[in-house]
Parts: sequence; C-alpha cells; structure tokens
Amino acid sequence: MNPTEFQVAQIRAGVDKEDLAKHLNVNLTTIYRKINGESDFTLSELKALKKVLNLSNDDVDRIFFNDSLTETQETN
Repeated sequence: MNPTEFQVAQIRAGVDKEDLAKHLNVNLTTIYRKINGESDFTLSELKALKKVLNLSNDDVDRIFFNDSLTETQETN
C-alpha cells in the first residue's frame, strides 16, 4: 500500500480517518494499522473505500497494490 497516495485520495474526497472507520465499520486504530501496513484491507473494505473515496480501478491498483515485485515473487 502507498500511504501517501492514500492520503491524497482521502483529502481529495474530503473524508477523514474517523469517517473511513465508520464507513468500514472498524475502529480508528484499525484504520491506522491498515494504512501503516500492519494489516491489510479486506476485499469488502477495498470496495467500500473505492466508493467512499471516489477511486477508479487504476487508483485502487496504484494505492493498494505494489507493482514492484521481486524476481522470485514474479515466478511464484
């Protein structure tokens, strides 16, 4: 996950972390853990974030999925 891109999307949408927690039905601590990479967003959470933050599919890929795989990851 790219926390900087996430923050930009959040600011553009005018949604704070407390609002995100409410939309995802999780506590604020969970939001911070997920943003900091200590935990992953679930598929249903990603779908909700896409809607709440008005993200395109490309935005979702750029923010939540790392394109730079190591050679061993690419072969697995």
